Amino acid sequence: MNRKSITLMELVVAMSIVGFILVAVVTYNLIGEKFYQSTSKQVAVLNDAQYLMEQMAKDIKKAETLSFFGGMLSITNEDGNVIYELAADDDGDEDTYEIYYTNPGKSIEDEFFAKNVVLFNVDTSAINDNRVTVELKVAIVEEGTKVNEESHYITTFYLRNR
Repeated sequence: MNRKSITLMELVVAMSIVGFILVAVVTYNLIGEKFYQSTSKQVAVLNDAQYLMEQMAKDIKKAETLSFFGGMLSITNEDGNVIYELAADDDGDEDTYEIYYTNPGKSIEDEFFAKNVVLFNVDTSAINDNRVTVELKVAIVEEGTKVNEESHYITTFYLRNR
């Protein structure tokens, strides 16, 4: 008997192998997509924090006077009175806040700077030594869930105009 045909057992084994390969490929793809989304959120938080710190650095370094009270950093410099203000988050989440920037000297009112802010603190205790330390903690929030991870930044700025 020299028949060239596929037995039922060979067909079942081939289908099982193809099935295992498909499951492995789909699982690999889903893990990669989840990693990409997580990394994208971390990069977005890092960009917000970096942009905020760079702008604050420009304003703080040339500050003539500086005060921090109740989540509001007020800086007087050659551009006028610049304000960084911590405000309630629009999404109603009580754990996170947003930071807005106002510069009446340049007609900039309530420019959005960063969201998902967990902590914004400015230590002015060393202002006599021309130092100001800014602490910023920004959350990486998954859709519909609580805060999973936080990025914490502490930067010391040195004042030039004092």
